[in-house]
Amino acid sequence: MHNEIIERYQLDRKKIERDGIEYLVSCGDMIDFEQIVILLEAFFESSEARKQMATYCRTTKSRASIKAAFEYTSLYNLDAEQDYLFEMYQLDEELKEHVFVYKLAKESKKLQGSAPMIMEKARILYGQVDDDSLKLKLDLIIQYELLISNQASGAKFYESMLLKLRQLKPNYVKTVLLTRLIHYYSRSLFIESNDWEEAEKNCLANIVNPLAPPVFKGSAHHIAGYIDALSHKGERGVKHLWRAVDFYQMTENFDVVNKLKTKGIPFCLNLNQQDYPKELCFENVTHAEQAHYYIVRDERSKAEHVLKELLANDETCFRSNLYWAYLKRDAAHLLQLACDYKRNAFELNLIKTFAKRM
Repeated sequence: MHNEIIERYQLDRKKIERDGIEYLVSCGDMIDFEQIVILLEAFFESSEARKQMATYCRTTKSRASIKAAFEYTSLYNLDAEQDYLFEMYQLDEELKEHVFVYKLAKESKKLQGSAPMIMEKARILYGQVDDDSLKLKLDLIIQYELLISNQASGAKFYESMLLKLRQLKPNYVKTVLLTRLIHYYSRSLFIESNDWEEAEKNCLANIVNPLAPPVFKGSAHHIAGYIDALSHKGERGVKHLWRAVDFYQMTENFDVVNKLKTKGIPFCLNLNQQDYPKELCFENVTHAEQAHYYIVRDERSKAEHVLKELLANDETCFRSNLYWAYLKRDAAHLLQLACDYKRNAFELNLIKTFAKRM
């Protein structure tokens, strides 16, 4: 895509490589915010591209680019640049609505666990803003709060957001809000419903989108990896999960990286009876997945020993109970797990998967 932009505007590749944002800004208004992001991502390492974009977000005088800067700085957690925009435009008649909404977005990220308060503030602001992109941003803040508090949202919620999205003019904000919506929707489809085909389509949309930020690409590979692993495409599934690790590392989301290496990737390898690569240290794998490893290799006494200890510490642990039922070929135990009203669709699918293997 960056080659098309270069050819369309007859840009000098050497000057982009040498001067980056300075050269692109010197080209005037013919190159918009979205195209600048694409070009910098193509010519520079991610960290350097972010640094140059941070400078641009502070210095641009274009109204359209300033609005895009609010979303960019929010998306990449550029706190200093966000605070600059808040202070600079808090009294601006056209842009003060952006200050209110993006301050709430920042508060939402910082105050995890305060979902009712954040959602109420979002609903109040919804009636006070006129910009349609801001209304959609508020919808997405509400969706984020539902997500982190493990509350499901219905398909109609996503349909209404898609309708609002289609009505926005093409620009960077519309493109990136779509990647965020796809992120939430694909996760909801995977966790809360059985529509894995649609979930995978949405994941692939973010994987191929050059403007999808690393955290959303990581999530897309993460979900696609699980779908493949559970659909007997283990090798492809594990490749997706390693790509997810790469993207999560770019965003310094090391908690998720650790969970993938100690639980997610071992689970998919065990499920498809694949060997562990050198990158995985068996001693660091969760005890539940160590038990799973022993079960699929018919080392039943080792698996039983590990699972007994796990269940003694927490008799309600879903994975420990799942693997215990699988080890003992106990269909009644699996049925008991399935009858728990708190089970989401993903957990029910795991139960079905292991029931078929007994």
